[in-house]
Amino acid sequence: MLHFLASPLPSPANGRPLPKIVLLIRSNVSAKSRGSVERAPTISSPHSRRAKLFGDGMLVVVALIDIKAVGWSLIEIDLCTIGSHTPLEQDVPRLSSFKMKLADILTAALLPLASTVSAADVNAWKSRNIYFALTDRIARSADDTGGDACGNLGNYCGGTFAGLQSKLDYIRGMGFDAIWITPVVANHAGGYHGYWAQDLYSINENYGTADDLKSLVSAAHEKGMYVMADVVANHMGSPISDNKPEPLNSDSAYHSDCTIDYSSQSSIETCRIASDLPDVNTESSEIRELFNTWIKWLVTEYEFDGLRIDTVKHVEKDFWSGFTAAAGVYTIGEVWDGGPEYLAGYANSMDGLLNYAIYYPMNRFYQQSGSAQDIVDMHDQISSLFPDPSALGTFLDNHDNARWLSTKNDQTLLKNALAYVILARGIPIVYYGTEQGYAGGNDPANREDLWRSSFSTDADLYQAISRLSAARSAVGGLADDDHVHLYVADTAYAWSRAGGDLIVLTTNAGSGSGAEHCFNSQKAGGSWTDVFGDGTYSADENGQVCVTISNGNPAVLVADS
Repeated sequence: MLHFLASPLPSPANGRPLPKIVLLIRSNVSAKSRGSVERAPTISSPHSRRAKLFGDGMLVVVALIDIKAVGWSLIEIDLCTIGSHTPLEQDVPRLSSFKMKLADILTAALLPLASTVSAADVNAWKSRNIYFALTDRIARSADDTGGDACGNLGNYCGGTFAGLQSKLDYIRGMGFDAIWITPVVANHAGGYHGYWAQDLYSINENYGTADDLKSLVSAAHEKGMYVMADVVANHMGSPISDNKPEPLNSDSAYHSDCTIDYSSQSSIETCRIASDLPDVNTESSEIRELFNTWIKWLVTEYEFDGLRIDTVKHVEKDFWSGFTAAAGVYTIGEVWDGGPEYLAGYANSMDGLLNYAIYYPMNRFYQQSGSAQDIVDMHDQISSLFPDPSALGTFLDNHDNARWLSTKNDQTLLKNALAYVILARGIPIVYYGTEQGYAGGNDPANREDLWRSSFSTDADLYQAISRLSAARSAVGGLADDDHVHLYVADTAYAWSRAGGDLIVLTTNAGSGSGAEHCFNSQKAGGSWTDVFGDGTYSADENGQVCVTISNGNPAVLVADS
């Protein structure tokens, strides 16, 4: 029996029913011994009419639905009724038993109490965990169970909104509670990725219909997941005459054709990023009004919870204030530059930015070509330059950058890098296919279809991501700027979060390596359990703790109480 001590829940001001709460329960039963969970547990509460249990590996995810009452004192979940393809009765005693304040997981698990759009601000996003999905590459239909690899990664491969919707449980099973999807608008021929817009008010029919997109967003919301849409204001596709709405079909809506001189900010903002991508004249008041009206409509029509904004540095900064205000949701921008000062120049343009400043030293260390001190130094520099570093997005790779494993083909090293992405300061963003060990190089090789993996939930990296996400949720979602450096060595870096309730020790020593690292936890008498193994650790009266690295894996310590 697992017990959850629950604080009274507030009633939403707008009268809507309280949304789903997702409880992550760590199990000591392996995926192989447990099989696929099929039946729901028994929940002894008069206010919980339905429950759904799903998950794989170390995680059991229990979704409590229709939670409307206040004043709960205890939720009891009886796991003895869980079934599987393999009889589970003999494994039930091995399940971890613990008590947890419900308030400790509300930040990461609750959907907005008001309408989705109005509540999805920067604070709501900072505890989220984002899975970046290239819509054309996830799944081809609602019943896609896998198949042959796409033969031409430079064109459409067949992924659809319905296919992506069918894989939400696969994504949620890794602990992700938000998805970022590539642009949804109608594109010029060959625009499988969505960045060659043709008609802002039409949906890319290769992905499905407008209703299919609405169904995807609705299904995600029902599972406690936010949906972030990718959008572009810098450029449109060509020919210009086919673009919509007016006047985007007129040459006057664009800057003159020129090649970017990257030593000139003016050139960066007014010239084309590619010869066939006309650069929109965003200085025009008419064009600004057009884009502001469109983005407000897009967010409202499809109930998006956030926006990822493409090519931010290629548009003048004063464009973005009106655009993001019209959107009314969390916005995170792509400024592809590793210079922290340059990146910080856009900190007031939108809520967050992709953290290219930490991307480079982070990857160098975990790929064995840089130092942990470089991560610490960059982290501290970012702290001094940005008003809210915790709103920045941390990532290892994406559709523009070669996959991590194409540079360093060691999945154990990758686990350490993922521990940083998911558990260090910032909003985690994990690129689809990482969980399957994809190792494609530069575009389009890094845009593999996911169905070639048969959507395996037994993959080692899938399981590793699940455990890291569970640790993030277990300590409240890690929304705060509370990252404390604890230990820096030639091959190791450790930090703490949540007042020391989470300690992470990472290494770049690689597969097969082992070592003991001793450092001050800054939590005298603390005790923790490693989610990557069976180890438990205790600090002495001075806070000193010694942690063992096994087979090069990170140590992720969650406080026992």
